[in-house]
Amino acid sequence: MRLFRKLQTKIFLYFILVVLIPLISIGTFSYFTSTDLLEKQVVDHQTQTIGLIENNIKLMLDDVQDISSYIMNNETFQNLLNQPKPDSYNQAQQTMFAYLSNLKIAKKYISFIIVYGENGFLFRDFNQFYREVIPYEQLKDTPTYISTAAKEGEANWMFSSDPLFPYLQQYNETMIGRRITNIYDTDQKLGMLFMGISRDAMLDSIKDIKIKSSTHLLLIDDNYNLVASNQSNRDVQYYRDGDLAFKKKLLGVDETSFLQVNGIDYYVSTAKVAPYDWNVVSLTPVKEIRVQHQILLRFTLIVSISLLLIVGLISMFLSRSVTSPIQKLLRSMNNFKRGDFNQKVPVESKDEVGLLTQKYNGMVADLNELIQKVYISQTNQKMIELKTLQAQIEPHFLYNTLDYIFLNSKINGDNDTAEVVRSLSELFRISLNRGNDYYKLENEINQIKAYVRIQHARFPDRFRVEYDIDPAVEPYLTTKLLLQPIVENAIIHAFDTRGLAEGILRITGRKTEEHIVFTVTDNGRGMTEEQIAGLLVVSPQGSGGYGIKNVNERLTMLFGEEYRLRIASEPGEGTEVTVYLPVIEYEEEWVRLYESHGHR
Repeated sequence: MRLFRKLQTKIFLYFILVVLIPLISIGTFSYFTSTDLLEKQVVDHQTQTIGLIENNIKLMLDDVQDISSYIMNNETFQNLLNQPKPDSYNQAQQTMFAYLSNLKIAKKYISFIIVYGENGFLFRDFNQFYREVIPYEQLKDTPTYISTAAKEGEANWMFSSDPLFPYLQQYNETMIGRRITNIYDTDQKLGMLFMGISRDAMLDSIKDIKIKSSTHLLLIDDNYNLVASNQSNRDVQYYRDGDLAFKKKLLGVDETSFLQVNGIDYYVSTAKVAPYDWNVVSLTPVKEIRVQHQILLRFTLIVSISLLLIVGLISMFLSRSVTSPIQKLLRSMNNFKRGDFNQKVPVESKDEVGLLTQKYNGMVADLNELIQKVYISQTNQKMIELKTLQAQIEPHFLYNTLDYIFLNSKINGDNDTAEVVRSLSELFRISLNRGNDYYKLENEINQIKAYVRIQHARFPDRFRVEYDIDPAVEPYLTTKLLLQPIVENAIIHAFDTRGLAEGILRITGRKTEEHIVFTVTDNGRGMTEEQIAGLLVVSPQGSGGYGIKNVNERLTMLFGEEYRLRIASEPGEGTEVTVYLPVIEYEEEWVRLYESHGHR
């Protein structure tokens, strides 16, 4: 990461970290503290809400219970039920019946009043429409009668009024029942009183309380029946479908807690309607509360990012003011390194950097004077010596000498020697390449062929060579002497076994979409994994191994690790060496690639 080596970047990051760490700490603390307070407010509001609902329901149930108690203990009703059924009602009785009718009208939540007398008397009054009721004798065989009679005059709350009506009719109401006994002789049973309470009226008392639309409010009786809910039947079906253990768990919450229902997380609060053992349950989806958390989180992030940007700008300005003089000093040093010895950096401050700049300017002046006296004269002397040495090994002198040997061998009839000399001359000419370190693959191929001819002259019975090189690869550029060390290693080492069949050396070359691929394959002695590693990593004794290591290092240095030599070999099975080269068509491409990999 070259970027993080810069002093300006380090100073910038230090400033950011100095601010970022406290900012994150304070922001995180503020966010979680605020969210905790927000959740606590929601929970408190939820608790207060169900407390209001519980109070409303209790007032309604108390009212119904008081009314039913008044009716059953009314002397007019007592007298009416304590004597044979009259053929007609007297004025007092009619007044009582009118009172009951008006009571039903005044108390909207009372849907009916039914009185059964043991003397055959039957009183029934309905809020909306007339209904048929079952006979008293038939009622006595039902659980409704039995459970109410067992209460001995106390209120018996029942989830449904359906048992009082024939034809399996169902009404949306809850019912209270009482056994009517003689107020002067409790052992004398006078009849039964039943009053219906509309569940819609109970629902209205729930809906009157303002609460989130997504919050589920449930009114549950002492037998775990769902009496009313502010949600549709579909939304609370999970309660009806739930088993008894789930319902007990839901109602067993002493204070607000967390509960998952049908994969949805809820905050749950409960309030008991005493002394009826009814419960009001509130379920608020956690995600609804966390929506407000997200608003708070976004606000915290916006403030934090704004502060961070301001600090970033300030730290950038400060870091530049500190590093700018140092950068000028570095640029001057680079210019000095390239040979511009007339460097002088202006001193812009009196701090440590300014003092360093003064010392640098003095050092440059001293070095410049020294270089003028010693370095330049020595360099000129070295250049003269180098040119003298180059003149001594002038390539033309070498070529002319080899041409003389070639012609003299031809004149004397030694054609084999002449062919070897000609191949050697071509090998030197291609290798020197006028001092350039790259050439076309055509030259590389010709050089290999010249080298193979020379080695074949040395070892005529050791091997034969097969070429399968696509001419399409010849115009592309590459560095010098890539294949020759590989071919040399195969000829010298792979076939250096007496008594074996003639060796076969196969050289192939192909162009793919992304690479140029050469393979050098032999059927020689092969190598172990340790020997392959020795060729590529540890330079073994002998020129062949050193040459292959040198080729591998040049490939990776110039083109990258993906161009490392691939060697596949098995002892006794031969060896295959694969060379991948980049597709380079123009000299400009070669220069860019060489500079980017070879001179980083």
